[in-house]
Amino acid sequence: MLKAGWSRADITPPVGLDLCGFGGRPGPSAGVHDPLVAKALCVSDGARGIALITADLIGLDAATVAELRRRVCATLGEGAPALMVACSHTHSGPSTPCLPFLGRPDPTYLAGLNEALVGLVVEAWQARREAQIGYGQAPAQVGINRRERLADGRITLGRNDAGLTAPYVDVLRVETAAGCAVLFSHAAHPVTLGGDNVMISGDWPGYAQRIAEAQLGERCLTLYGQGCCGDINSDAFGGFEVIEAQGRVVADAVTSLVPSIPLAGDSGVASASVVIDLPLQDPPPVEAARASLASHEQSREAHFATDGYGLRIMREGMVDWARRVLALAEAGATDLTQPYEIQALRLGEGVIVGLPGEVFVSYQQQIKACSPFAHTFVLAYANGNPGYVPTAAAFPEGGYEVDSAICCYGTTMLKPDCERLIVEAACGLLQGL
Repeated sequence: MLKAGWSRADITPPVGLDLCGFGGRPGPSAGVHDPLVAKALCVSDGARGIALITADLIGLDAATVAELRRRVCATLGEGAPALMVACSHTHSGPSTPCLPFLGRPDPTYLAGLNEALVGLVVEAWQARREAQIGYGQAPAQVGINRRERLADGRITLGRNDAGLTAPYVDVLRVETAAGCAVLFSHAAHPVTLGGDNVMISGDWPGYAQRIAEAQLGERCLTLYGQGCCGDINSDAFGGFEVIEAQGRVVADAVTSLVPSIPLAGDSGVASASVVIDLPLQDPPPVEAARASLASHEQSREAHFATDGYGLRIMREGMVDWARRVLALAEAGATDLTQPYEIQALRLGEGVIVGLPGEVFVSYQQQIKACSPFAHTFVLAYANGNPGYVPTAAAFPEGGYEVDSAICCYGTTMLKPDCERLIVEAACGLLQGL
């Protein structure tokens, strides 16, 4: 017999904290346009349990997720559910440690956030009641492939109308006597509001959740998990009226589908995870690393008087990154790796796969294609956010995701073999489940 429970918490930061996701913001947050929310869904079958947290955040680092899991286990004891934490990647939420210099993280807010997330799981776990679940998929699209090729062959952030997207929304319906919970996922960067916005907002995923809940009724909770949108931007850019329209597109698809999703209550749950080591590129030669540091230091000093709030933080962060790379070069570091957790939560005939980072949409399509389950969610920004995870084909093409974004996250970029390693590991994990 399945049992399920869910809960929600307001995680809106205080006004005045830095927002995250863009490097040139004119200042810290100036107000709250719409609240940020975290939600938890727990499902058990009498022998095993799983828990999913979704949150209106840019992302969380792996260390924070590990601490959340430790505290949930310590609180709930033996039989605590396997936990996945997935973020919407809104670019109008608070700065967190995974992107430390696109805004300064606030330790007090983060401590309160962690308390709230642990409490969410405990509340949802204790609220479990007999449940039925079902899956569906509906057409929907608010994104565009953003890797545009210019006339000179360079790749830029723009519009690639012929590029791969994921023009659908995956939906999980959970019903109990207390009401319903609906998890849905679509792949599109929540960047509609742009870097000049200083109002706290969940961007289009926040609107999608609120609109869907209004349409489904007060007994229903909606949870949003971001798909693999590393190369997909929301389309078009604009103000709050645009994110509301985008959210409505997805919400309408979800709520039109939910009533027709068949339910079953005699399925089990299970979980599995694997941590693989992704190979990183070697640091540059020492002289090149020293020149890079000198260039970033010179840029910081030359632009300090004219730079705005966000650019000053970003240029200081670039200096810190160049120092770390130089330290690796001087130490002669080679064969560097990045630990990477792939997690899968099975609920009956469906499965939720969690991948850390800004994963390209092709990963989602490949994992769905190899999955032995009738329904497969693939969520990015899950259990950490170590940076962009491009396809092997994207590396020789270059572009922001391949060439420069790693400066915001770590030290050196992944190698092209990451695609094969991740897809093989994810497909093997699903076969094992």
